[in-house]
Amino acid sequence: MIEKWEEYRAVNEALNKFVKEVNAIPKVKKALKYIIRAGGKRTRPIIVLLSSKLCGGDWDRVMNVALAVELIHTASLAHDDVIDKGSVRRNVETLHIKYDTSLAILTGDWLISKSVELVSIYSEEVIRDFARVGMTMAEGEIMDTESIRESSFGEKEYFKCIAAKTASLFACSAKNACRIVCDDKKAAKHLFEYGSNLGVAYQLVDDLLEYLEIFEDKKSEFESRTLPMIYKERYGFEEAVRRTLELIKEHSMTSKHSLDYFDDCQSKDRLLEMVDFMTSGLLKNYVSKNREVLRLLESYGR
Repeated sequence: MIEKWEEYRAVNEALNKFVKEVNAIPKVKKALKYIIRAGGKRTRPIIVLLSSKLCGGDWDRVMNVALAVELIHTASLAHDDVIDKGSVRRNVETLHIKYDTSLAILTGDWLISKSVELVSIYSEEVIRDFARVGMTMAEGEIMDTESIRESSFGEKEYFKCIAAKTASLFACSAKNACRIVCDDKKAAKHLFEYGSNLGVAYQLVDDLLEYLEIFEDKKSEFESRTLPMIYKERYGFEEAVRRTLELIKEHSMTSKHSLDYFDDCQSKDRLLEMVDFMTSGLLKNYVSKNREVLRLLESYGR
Protein backbone atom coordinates (compact mmCIF):
# COMPACT_ATOMS: atom_id res chain seq x y z
CA MET A 1 0.00 0.00 0.00
CA ILE A 2 2.42 2.70 1.18
CA GLU A 3 4.92 1.69 -1.50
CA LYS A 4 2.68 3.53 -3.98
CA TRP A 5 2.76 6.81 -2.06
CA GLU A 6 4.92 9.68 -3.28
CA GLU A 7 6.21 10.05 0.30
CA TYR A 8 7.65 6.53 0.13
CA ARG A 9 9.35 7.27 -3.17
CA ALA A 10 10.70 10.60 -1.87
CA VAL A 11 12.23 8.95 1.20
CA ASN A 12 13.83 6.16 -0.81
CA GLU A 13 15.25 8.60 -3.34
CA ALA A 14 16.71 10.71 -0.55
CA LEU A 15 18.23 7.64 1.13
CA ASN A 16 19.75 6.39 -2.13
CA LYS A 17 21.21 9.83 -2.79
CA PHE A 18 22.59 9.92 0.76
CA VAL A 19 24.33 6.54 0.33
CA LYS A 20 25.74 7.55 -3.07
CA GLU A 21 27.12 10.90 -1.93
CA VAL A 22 28.10 10.18 1.68
CA ASN A 23 31.64 11.11 2.71
CA ALA A 24 32.95 8.03 4.52
CA ILE A 25 35.68 5.39 4.22
CA PRO A 26 34.96 2.52 1.78
CA LYS A 27 34.11 -0.07 4.46
CA VAL A 28 31.53 2.21 6.03
CA LYS A 29 30.04 3.05 2.62
CA LYS A 30 29.84 -0.66 1.83
CA ALA A 31 28.04 -1.39 5.10
CA LEU A 32 25.69 1.59 4.67
CA LYS A 33 24.78 0.52 1.15
CA TYR A 34 24.03 -3.01 2.35
CA ILE A 35 21.96 -2.18 5.41
CA ILE A 36 19.96 0.69 3.90
CA ARG A 37 19.26 -1.04 0.60
CA ALA A 38 18.17 -4.18 2.47
CA GLY A 39 14.81 -2.47 2.50
CA GLY A 40 12.25 -1.48 5.09
CA LYS A 41 8.81 0.04 5.33
CA ARG A 42 10.23 3.57 5.90
CA THR A 43 7.24 4.29 8.13
CA ARG A 44 8.99 6.74 10.45
CA PRO A 45 10.32 9.12 7.77
CA ILE A 46 7.02 8.88 5.91
CA ILE A 47 5.25 9.97 9.10
CA VAL A 48 7.62 12.96 9.22
CA LEU A 49 6.68 14.03 5.68
CA LEU A 50 2.95 13.49 6.22
CA SER A 51 2.96 15.34 9.57
CA SER A 52 4.78 18.26 7.98
CA LYS A 53 2.23 18.49 5.15
CA LEU A 54 -0.65 18.14 7.65
CA CYS A 55 0.67 21.21 9.49
CA GLY A 56 1.05 23.32 6.36
CA GLY A 57 4.72 22.68 5.64
CA ASP A 58 6.59 21.04 2.80
CA TRP A 59 8.98 18.10 2.55
CA ASP A 60 12.13 20.14 1.92
CA ARG A 61 11.99 21.68 5.38
CA VAL A 62 11.80 18.32 7.17
CA MET A 63 13.76 15.95 4.91
CA ASN A 64 16.83 16.15 7.16
CA VAL A 65 14.87 15.00 10.18
CA ALA A 66 13.09 12.37 8.07
CA LEU A 67 16.47 10.91 7.10
CA ALA A 68 17.72 11.24 10.67
CA VAL A 69 14.91 9.16 12.17
CA GLU A 70 15.44 6.46 9.54
CA LEU A 71 19.20 6.41 10.17
CA ILE A 72 18.90 6.17 13.96
CA HIS A 73 16.27 3.44 13.51
CA THR A 74 18.63 1.59 11.15
CA ALA A 75 21.43 1.94 13.70
CA SER A 76 19.20 0.44 16.38
CA LEU A 77 18.48 -2.55 14.13
CA ALA A 78 22.18 -3.13 13.49
CA HIS A 79 22.90 -3.04 17.21
CA ASP A 80 19.81 -5.13 18.12
CA ASP A 81 20.82 -7.85 15.68
CA VAL A 82 24.23 -8.12 17.35
CA ILE A 83 22.66 -8.25 20.82
CA ASP A 84 19.98 -10.75 19.76
CA LYS A 85 22.43 -12.79 17.66
CA GLY A 86 20.00 -12.31 14.77
CA SER A 87 20.97 -13.91 11.50
CA VAL A 88 18.19 -12.81 9.13
CA ARG A 89 16.14 -9.62 8.83
CA ARG A 90 13.89 -8.72 5.88
CA ASN A 91 14.89 -11.99 4.23
CA VAL A 92 18.58 -11.02 4.04
CA GLU A 93 21.56 -11.73 6.26
CA THR A 94 22.03 -9.24 9.08
CA LEU A 95 24.97 -6.85 8.80
CA HIS A 96 27.16 -8.58 11.39
CA ILE A 97 26.63 -11.95 9.66
CA LYS A 98 27.25 -10.56 6.17
CA TYR A 99 30.48 -8.81 7.24
CA ASP A 100 31.51 -8.88 10.90
CA THR A 101 30.33 -7.82 14.36
CA SER A 102 32.75 -4.94 14.82
CA LEU A 103 31.75 -3.37 11.50
CA ALA A 104 28.05 -3.70 12.38
CA ILE A 105 28.50 -2.04 15.78
CA LEU A 106 30.68 0.78 14.47
CA THR A 107 28.43 1.40 11.46
CA GLY A 108 25.55 1.75 13.91
CA ASP A 109 27.60 4.28 15.89
CA TRP A 110 28.37 6.15 12.67
CA LEU A 111 24.67 6.26 11.75
CA ILE A 112 23.71 7.69 15.14
CA SER A 113 26.32 10.44 14.84
CA LYS A 114 25.22 11.21 11.29
CA SER A 115 21.60 11.45 12.37
CA VAL A 116 22.53 14.06 14.98
CA GLU A 117 24.47 16.02 12.35
CA LEU A 118 21.41 15.98 10.10
CA VAL A 119 19.14 17.50 12.76
CA SER A 120 21.74 20.11 13.74
CA ILE A 121 20.23 22.54 11.20
CA TYR A 122 17.07 22.84 13.31
CA SER A 123 16.20 24.65 16.53
CA GLU A 124 17.84 23.83 19.85
CA GLU A 125 14.53 22.37 21.04
CA VAL A 126 14.35 19.89 18.14
CA ILE A 127 18.02 18.91 18.50
CA ARG A 128 17.69 18.34 22.24
CA ASP A 129 14.49 16.32 21.79
CA PHE A 130 16.09 14.12 19.14
CA ALA A 131 19.14 13.46 21.33
CA ARG A 132 16.93 12.53 24.25
CA VAL A 133 14.99 10.11 22.08
CA GLY A 134 18.24 8.37 21.19
CA MET A 135 19.02 7.92 24.88
CA THR A 136 15.47 6.77 25.58
CA MET A 137 15.66 4.14 22.82
CA ALA A 138 18.92 2.82 24.30
CA GLU A 139 17.35 2.62 27.77
CA GLY A 140 14.39 0.76 26.31
CA GLU A 141 16.69 -1.74 24.65
CA ILE A 142 18.51 -2.30 27.96
CA MET A 143 15.16 -3.01 29.64
CA ASP A 144 14.32 -5.39 26.81
CA THR A 145 17.59 -7.34 27.03
CA GLU A 146 17.31 -7.60 30.81
CA SER A 147 13.63 -8.60 30.76
CA ILE A 148 14.23 -12.34 30.50
CA ARG A 149 16.47 -12.21 33.59
CA GLU A 150 14.15 -10.03 35.69
CA SER A 151 11.52 -12.06 37.56
CA SER A 152 9.65 -8.84 38.36
CA PHE A 153 9.30 -7.89 34.66
CA GLY A 154 5.53 -7.76 34.23
CA GLU A 155 2.88 -5.82 32.32
CA LYS A 156 3.84 -2.42 33.76
CA GLU A 157 7.54 -2.92 32.97
CA TYR A 158 6.72 -4.19 29.47
CA PHE A 159 4.80 -1.04 28.53
CA LYS A 160 7.55 1.16 29.96
CA CYS A 161 10.04 -0.76 27.84
CA ILE A 162 8.20 -0.51 24.52
CA ALA A 163 7.28 3.13 25.10
CA ALA A 164 11.01 3.82 25.28
CA LYS A 165 12.52 1.49 22.68
CA THR A 166 9.84 1.84 19.97
CA ALA A 167 7.10 4.39 20.57
CA SER A 168 9.44 7.26 21.46
CA LEU A 169 10.85 7.53 17.93
CA PHE A 170 7.40 7.46 16.30
CA ALA A 171 6.24 10.20 18.66
CA CYS A 172 9.37 12.28 18.02
CA SER A 173 9.01 11.86 14.25
CA ALA A 174 5.50 13.27 14.17
CA LYS A 175 5.92 15.98 16.80
CA ASN A 176 9.18 17.45 15.52
CA ALA A 177 7.88 17.61 11.94
CA CYS A 178 5.13 19.85 13.28
CA ARG A 179 7.54 21.93 15.38
CA ILE A 180 9.73 22.63 12.37
CA VAL A 181 6.96 23.94 10.10
CA CYS A 182 4.60 25.72 12.52
CA ASP A 183 4.14 27.03 16.07
CA ASP A 184 0.90 25.19 16.85
CA LYS A 185 1.66 23.55 20.20
CA LYS A 186 -1.68 21.72 20.27
CA ALA A 187 -0.96 20.21 16.87
CA ALA A 188 2.46 19.05 18.10
CA LYS A 189 0.85 17.49 21.19
CA HIS A 190 -1.74 15.64 19.12
CA LEU A 191 0.89 14.36 16.69
CA PHE A 192 3.04 13.21 19.61
CA GLU A 193 0.05 11.21 20.90
CA TYR A 194 -0.57 9.83 17.41
CA GLY A 195 3.01 8.58 17.09
CA SER A 196 3.27 7.30 20.65
CA ASN A 197 0.13 5.18 20.46
CA LEU A 198 0.97 3.95 16.97
CA GLY A 199 4.41 2.89 18.21
CA VAL A 200 2.90 0.95 21.12
CA ALA A 201 0.32 -0.73 18.86
CA TYR A 202 2.99 -1.65 16.32
CA GLN A 203 5.30 -3.18 18.96
CA LEU A 204 2.37 -5.18 20.35
CA VAL A 205 1.76 -6.53 16.83
CA ASP A 206 5.45 -7.33 16.40
CA ASP A 207 5.62 -9.15 19.73
CA LEU A 208 2.38 -11.04 19.10
CA LEU A 209 3.59 -12.26 15.72
CA GLU A 210 6.90 -13.33 17.19
CA TYR A 211 5.06 -15.08 20.02
CA LEU A 212 2.98 -16.98 17.47
CA GLU A 213 6.25 -17.94 15.75
CA ILE A 214 5.10 -17.02 12.30
CA PHE A 215 7.89 -14.65 11.36
CA GLU A 216 9.82 -15.97 8.40
CA ASP A 217 11.99 -12.94 7.66
CA LYS A 218 13.57 -12.52 11.10
CA LYS A 219 15.67 -15.10 12.93
CA SER A 220 17.48 -14.58 16.24
CA GLU A 221 18.62 -16.57 19.25
CA PHE A 222 17.68 -14.04 21.93
CA GLU A 223 14.14 -14.01 23.26
CA SER A 224 12.92 -11.07 25.31
CA ARG A 225 9.95 -11.20 27.67
CA THR A 226 6.88 -9.82 25.92
CA LEU A 227 3.26 -9.16 26.86
CA PRO A 228 1.83 -12.26 25.12
CA MET A 229 4.29 -14.37 27.15
CA ILE A 230 3.28 -12.62 30.38
CA TYR A 231 -0.41 -13.08 29.58
CA LYS A 232 0.03 -16.75 28.64
CA GLU A 233 1.44 -17.47 32.09
CA ARG A 234 -1.64 -15.87 33.67
CA TYR A 235 -4.48 -16.74 31.31
CA GLY A 236 -3.37 -19.37 28.80
CA PHE A 237 -2.67 -19.16 25.06
CA GLU A 238 -6.04 -18.12 23.62
CA GLU A 239 -6.79 -15.48 26.25
CA ALA A 240 -3.25 -14.09 25.89
CA VAL A 241 -3.81 -13.61 22.16
CA ARG A 242 -7.28 -12.10 22.70
CA ARG A 243 -6.09 -9.61 25.33
CA THR A 244 -3.12 -8.55 23.21
CA LEU A 245 -5.38 -8.01 20.21
CA GLU A 246 -7.70 -5.85 22.32
CA LEU A 247 -4.77 -3.66 23.38
CA ILE A 248 -3.63 -3.33 19.76
CA LYS A 249 -7.12 -2.16 18.83
CA GLU A 250 -7.26 0.25 21.78
CA HIS A 251 -3.95 1.96 21.00
CA SER A 252 -4.74 2.02 17.27
CA MET A 253 -8.02 3.82 17.90
CA THR A 254 -6.37 6.27 20.31
CA SER A 255 -3.73 7.00 17.67
CA LYS A 256 -6.39 7.68 15.06
CA HIS A 257 -8.48 9.87 17.37
CA SER A 258 -5.43 12.04 18.01
CA LEU A 259 -5.86 13.31 14.45
CA ASP A 260 -9.42 14.56 15.06
CA TYR A 261 -7.87 17.96 15.79
CA PHE A 262 -6.86 18.36 12.14
CA ASP A 263 -8.95 19.20 9.07
CA ASP A 264 -9.58 16.43 6.58
CA CYS A 265 -6.96 16.18 3.84
CA GLN A 266 -4.86 13.59 2.00
CA SER A 267 -2.05 13.71 4.58
CA LYS A 268 -4.50 13.03 7.40
CA ASP A 269 -6.06 10.17 5.43
CA ARG A 270 -2.64 8.63 4.89
CA LEU A 271 -1.66 8.96 8.54
CA LEU A 272 -4.88 7.12 9.38
CA GLU A 273 -4.09 4.48 6.76
CA MET A 274 -0.63 4.12 8.26
CA VAL A 275 -2.19 2.94 11.53
CA ASP A 276 -4.11 0.20 9.72
CA PHE A 277 -1.08 -0.73 7.64
CA MET A 278 1.09 -1.21 10.74
CA THR A 279 -1.49 -3.08 12.81
CA SER A 280 -4.41 -4.91 11.22
CA GLY A 281 -2.62 -5.07 7.87
CA LEU A 282 0.45 -6.78 9.34
CA LEU A 283 -1.67 -9.13 11.43
CA LYS A 284 -3.81 -10.28 8.51
CA ASN A 285 -0.80 -10.67 6.25
CA TYR A 286 1.19 -12.83 8.65
CA VAL A 287 -1.63 -15.01 9.96
CA SER A 288 -3.40 -15.69 6.66
CA LYS A 289 -2.32 -19.35 6.78
CA ASN A 290 -3.11 -19.97 10.44
CA ARG A 291 -6.78 -20.91 10.90
CA GLU A 292 -6.69 -20.90 14.69
CA VAL A 293 -5.30 -17.37 14.85
CA LEU A 294 -7.65 -16.25 12.07
CA ARG A 295 -10.55 -17.32 14.28
CA LEU A 296 -9.18 -15.20 17.12
CA LEU A 297 -8.67 -12.30 14.74
CA GLU A 298 -12.34 -12.25 13.78
CA SER A 299 -13.05 -10.21 16.90
CA TYR A 300 -10.36 -7.66 15.99
CA GLY A 301 -12.33 -6.15 13.13
CA ARG A 302 -15.56 -5.77 15.09
